[in-house]
Amino acid sequence: MIDIAVVEDNREQAAALEAHIKTYAAQHKIPISVTLFYDAVTFLDKYSPFHIVYMDIMMPMLNGMDAAKALREKDGKVILIFVTTMRQYAIQGYEVSAADFIVKPVSYPEFALKFTRVLGRLDRTAAPDVFIRSESSFVRLSPGDIRYVEVKGHHCVYHTADGEYRQYQTMKNAQTLLGEYGFVRCNNFLLVNLAHVDRVEGLNVYVDGEALQVSHPRRRAFLEAFTSFMESRRCD
Repeated sequence: MIDIAVVEDNREQAAALEAHIKTYAAQHKIPISVTLFYDAVTFLDKYSPFHIVYMDIMMPMLNGMDAAKALREKDGKVILIFVTTMRQYAIQGYEVSAADFIVKPVSYPEFALKFTRVLGRLDRTAAPDVFIRSESSFVRLSPGDIRYVEVKGHHCVYHTADGEYRQYQTMKNAQTLLGEYGFVRCNNFLLVNLAHVDRVEGLNVYVDGEALQVSHPRRRAFLEAFTSFMESRRCD
């Protein structure tokens, strides 16, 4: 599923862009979800991670350029496309790493051409990113970058090479989210990425050199999962 946000104060133009997106998706059999926002303030206040954001530049309360700067503080990887009536504003898009711009009124042929290019930037064969929500922003993590997840109190701590990220979450939810990407419980408080396992010795599993405890009740299932995972890697 590709999640797309359209931030446009003109409801008619927002509906037209939504129609273009849905037409393209239907023609190419692409699963998409489109959410409309009629002002940038609401968009930022209610932001949840999207793959693509279409942002109008000239809007009341908060213009698109300033909104884009705030967006980058929340999400540095989302694909951002400006929608504008004046091309000169689009040049400023480099400041916020905008991928492209579309000039209004948006015609379907122009939209389809640029949308095809945008889709080329999405690696939909890879595991989708995991979004960790902190107190003030989102962090986008690739499952492959996560070494293991640890329960601490009412939070899950995601351990990566770049640091630790905390989210108010249960281990059950984390396992549901990551289970299909090679993550297996080694005890009640640890969910391990098998791709980062160096070896298993006794009741310890070594993840990138760090020793983590395997509980007696879970040891057999963990070893079976690890063996199966390694066999599948050899077949690849």
